[in-house]
Amino acid sequence: VQKILRERFCHHCAAGKLFGMEQQYRHLLELLKRTTVHGESNSALIIGPRGSGKTTLLNHVLKDLREMKQVREDLLENPFLPGLLQTNDKVALKEITRQLQLENVVGDKVFGSFAENLAFLLEALRKGNRTSSCPILFVLDEFDLFVHHKNQTLLYNLFDISQSAQTPVTVIGLTCRQDILELLEKRVKSRFSHRQIYLMNSFDFKQYIKIFKKQLSLPAEFPDESFAEKWNNNVQHLSEDKTVQDVLQNLFHHSKDLRSLHLLLV
Repeated sequence: VQKILRERFCHHCAAGKLFGMEQQYRHLLELLKRTTVHGESNSALIIGPRGSGKTTLLNHVLKDLREMKQVREDLLENPFLPGLLQTNDKVALKEITRQLQLENVVGDKVFGSFAENLAFLLEALRKGNRTSSCPILFVLDEFDLFVHHKNQTLLYNLFDISQSAQTPVTVIGLTCRQDILELLEKRVKSRFSHRQIYLMNSFDFKQYIKIFKKQLSLPAEFPDESFAEKWNNNVQHLSEDKTVQDVLQNLFHHSKDLRSLHLLLV
């Protein structure tokens, strides 16, 4: 039980139903299906306050995508670049190489430019034509921090290959900055698809209680069915307790940030 709940609270695991972001889920799922199934390239930004569920939404979509018949698990390469760690483009490129497991292919090669290096990595992954090549999803967390890299070279090249590369490539940025497009250089903006998915924590308190119950409930596939049933019944009674509801209401009015709820539950 502890393992299930800790994974859910600490690692943004895709568990249960998404609340208040069904439309955004459909939009993102369709976008990534076009990449994995049809070999289309694209780019999009997921924009919302901290704790609004940007990472959770993406994890849900990736989990459901990999369970689809048309999409095999090994069909989607998924480099994840946290903006806090990728302090410049050179560091980011090394991390991309590491996550794509191409260190041996690159070896001691010297490249004349960032674009040449990135093109080499994609070529190494390419198999046959566009539809048979392994699709790649680049996820840029804290996307706004990449904006401050010199000349925005990484962003320009990633958006550029998402328009022109033989290998299907989709670039997804996660950010809390509403004005993010204004921070992009003109040449970078011209390569971006301008797809934006907004998350605004629009659920009410009744839905917040449902989220509370869902986060504490054990899944149907839990090995001990009778224990899971008792546990979930106790969670239901807990959610109806006046003292618990008062605590949750105070937290709800202070912040709808689901990470605050997770901290409380931990």
